[in-house]
Amino acid sequence: MSVPSLWTVLASLVSVIVLLSGGDARAEVATSAPRLRTAFYYAANVPPELLNHYDRVVVEPEYATALPPRAASRAELFAYVSLGEVHPTRAYSKQVPTAWVLGKNGEYGADIIDAARPEWRPFVLDRILEPLYQKGYRGFFFDTLESYKRFAPPSTWPRHTASLAAIVTGFAQRHPDAKILLNRGFEFLPQVATSVAGVVAESLFNTWELVPGREGQAPAQRAVPVAKAQSDALLAKLREVTTRYRLPVTVIDYVPASAGADARKAAAKKILAVGFAPYITGFNVDEVGLGEVESISRRILLLHKGDDQGYLGVQDANVLIAPVLEWMGYRIDYMDVRRALPANNLAGQYAGIVVFLPEGAPNEAPLERFLIRQLDAGMKIAFMEGFGFSPNERFLRRIGLAAASVEVKAPMVFNPPALSPYVGFEAKPRAHVRELTPVTLGPNAEALKTKSFLRLEDATKRTWDGVVIGPWGGAAFFPYVLQEGLEGERRWILDPFRFLHDALDLPSIPVPDVTTESGRRELTVHIDGDAFPSLAERHGYPYAGQVVLDEILRAYPQLPHTVSVVEGEVGPAGRYPEKSPALERIAREIFRLPNVELASHTYSHPFFWADAEAGKTEPHGLEPVHLPIPGYKFSLQRDIAGSVDYINKRLAPPDKKVKVLLWPGDCSPSGRAVGMTQDIGVFNVNGGGATRSRETPSLTRGSAMGVPEDNGSFQVFAPVENENVYTNDFLGPYYGYRRAIETFELNESPRRLSHIPIYFHFYSATKTAALSAVKEVYAWALRQETTPLYMSEYAAKVLAFQKVTLARRIEDGAWEIGQNGPLRTVRVDEQWGFPDFERSSGVAGLRDVPQGRYVHLVSGEKVVLAPSATPSRGVFLEHANGQIHYWAREAKGARLRIRGHVPLSITVGGVQRGANCVLRYGGAGSASRVAKGVLATVRSASAQTVSIMFTLKETDTGEGSLECQ
Repeated sequence: MSVPSLWTVLASLVSVIVLLSGGDARAEVATSAPRLRTAFYYAANVPPELLNHYDRVVVEPEYATALPPRAASRAELFAYVSLGEVHPTRAYSKQVPTAWVLGKNGEYGADIIDAARPEWRPFVLDRILEPLYQKGYRGFFFDTLESYKRFAPPSTWPRHTASLAAIVTGFAQRHPDAKILLNRGFEFLPQVATSVAGVVAESLFNTWELVPGREGQAPAQRAVPVAKAQSDALLAKLREVTTRYRLPVTVIDYVPASAGADARKAAAKKILAVGFAPYITGFNVDEVGLGEVESISRRILLLHKGDDQGYLGVQDANVLIAPVLEWMGYRIDYMDVRRALPANNLAGQYAGIVVFLPEGAPNEAPLERFLIRQLDAGMKIAFMEGFGFSPNERFLRRIGLAAASVEVKAPMVFNPPALSPYVGFEAKPRAHVRELTPVTLGPNAEALKTKSFLRLEDATKRTWDGVVIGPWGGAAFFPYVLQEGLEGERRWILDPFRFLHDALDLPSIPVPDVTTESGRRELTVHIDGDAFPSLAERHGYPYAGQVVLDEILRAYPQLPHTVSVVEGEVGPAGRYPEKSPALERIAREIFRLPNVELASHTYSHPFFWADAEAGKTEPHGLEPVHLPIPGYKFSLQRDIAGSVDYINKRLAPPDKKVKVLLWPGDCSPSGRAVGMTQDIGVFNVNGGGATRSRETPSLTRGSAMGVPEDNGSFQVFAPVENENVYTNDFLGPYYGYRRAIETFELNESPRRLSHIPIYFHFYSATKTAALSAVKEVYAWALRQETTPLYMSEYAAKVLAFQKVTLARRIEDGAWEIGQNGPLRTVRVDEQWGFPDFERSSGVAGLRDVPQGRYVHLVSGEKVVLAPSATPSRGVFLEHANGQIHYWAREAKGARLRIRGHVPLSITVGGVQRGANCVLRYGGAGSASRVAKGVLATVRSASAQTVSIMFTLKETDTGEGSLECQ
């Protein structure tokens, strides 16, 4: 059984006095039963926000076909089971004789069952409930317990209730570990109270009704208030459930997402005020609802059209749009419009929809219908470079637009001439309507609050609008999104950050951040195994592997490195069996170093993954599909799992195993290949990569975090490209990799878009100029204030980014962060405020830098982040070059555990001026040491607090206590 939170326990010990809506009398509401969060979701793919922020989630088993692992979520899953009705879509419906049917539920098209028949009880137990139990469900929600009242004579009602009670107690006896929720069932609750885990009731204050549709249209549904007499009667029964039977109660009220978040919150607070757990949802229970917490989706649905190549990582949806949304804290669900679009309402599942279809959709009508359905449900949509279809008058009117003239009379000007902040981001626009979508604000634009932010006007005063935003979303049309230059160079005309934020009306959220650890920019180094056996421009022509060992890995012991080899170049079953003993000896020396993490660069180093996996062998010009290893026929198993196994058995020291597979070649493996790395328990990295420079600084040359695969795996990209790109495929200039410093700097200001990933190949050691450039990059990186990590640690953060969930408590505004795992940083803006350390948990501190306010989370903690308009008093962690594993504030300091790969530097803030601070530390089994702090900065003159810096000589030893007198 779920353990209730401290708040739940406290709430169960008190009674509250509330003023009932619409009345003058005050009523005492007992809350002697624990209040458990229960959500209801009757569509496919249960949103992780519900699984991570609720105690129980009721699902429709016919749609929720795959049960998530219990350990992967906070919530217990409950299967929806209709005990009083059978819908014809149920798999078992054909097994129900017509003699068992009392009548028809006209609203849902279900048969109402004569539950008093003796055959019904074994049918339910054996054919409905038992298969669900065998499937893995241990929670069950019994619905339609009063449907018989529509047709059965009142004199027979006792027999119906007795039969239903027997089903409940019979199943509980058969499976004592099963938990049962009842939807009402008040008549037989005394007989079954000890067998159930809670009661649910619908429509305490808000319900719904059918509204006849216009001619040719289906009936609609709308929310309506419940009559006070009905509310009072239900309220009295629910109070009895909590006080007499000590059972938790959940109330479902119906307010759809299209009514707005404020209306839903008001409905939830009204239920909370009378002492019950609320859940506010839409009529079909197929959208993410709202309970004690408001689930804040971090997912964006990105509609795009794939190309014939098929690899998402090189398509503009991933290259241009994803990096912007990821920086804003959102993970991307890519949907290729060539496939079938979802049929259900996506409200609540997604923070918004982005349509990026410069070339249009292949099937326009289904796309238009899908988008209208989502707009009607309250979803916001941002169109980039056009609609993706030819909109009809009805669609344009829906968003406050109208068709514009296709004729233009020069001159064309902007009106007003002053450009809005949405354009001119990297390039200024020119006034013309060539290929511009011919739309302008419609006559209903003012009523719908649709506004233009780039208006063009010709000599006849006819108008066209290039950027529009309204409550429905926004649209930015070609040619006012991107400027196309020579040789494919592009620049943003549109400010994609501002436009997407405002068009989708994205809230100010704690942004999960993979670039920063403990307040410092992360630093990684990873080396691809190419050319390990090549000879270097050094006396005696040593192997490149030996040069990297001597001049890089041993020369920079203060930095963690992730190093790979290509088995086909190093191993005895590769291209150079006669050199293998010497090469393996060097590889073993490298892997024994304490600052080296083991990685594989595959067995045959595929240069063209699609061809290799398809079994093709025809070279691409001078390049083979993969290394020509005698007698080798490409195999994913051999290249991936086999190469990892080779390193683990022949090259790895006893205390190490391979942690990462670094993709070679074009870095475009299939989902099957990426999934294989996950199956064998190693991280995967490479692909993508920014190439911005002072000469070409555009964010169009940035990089996403990676690409998701259909099988649920994820390919992690290297955020910045390697020296091969900076040296023109290593044809020269060989010193070109020094320009990576420009990329690192551009990715730091004004926004921190990536950490510092030093990334090169062994072949850089073959050229003196190339190796000198690598060392120049090292020297620059060591001058920066960073937290060094292994590449596996960075990859783990990227994978965690895809899973992090957010929810905001509706009573106190605190944020809950779920499934953050190794991702220990969130970024907030100034409007969000400061973390309130007293009301927060799992929060160690914060650091303000020009790129934002970075808040440090604690590993393994349940994170609650409560905002405050002013800074909290007391000691907090400002920044460190290690990872926070424990932080607990005390009266005069804190207890802490901070571990790193380098000698630790720890800075704490919030210390009163003049205080003496001492850090006592020492790892397990080691002698206690003392580090005295030195003044670092004056943090806030008004608060008279300062920052104290501690420098430790040892690594992995920042465990102990901080005291300030």
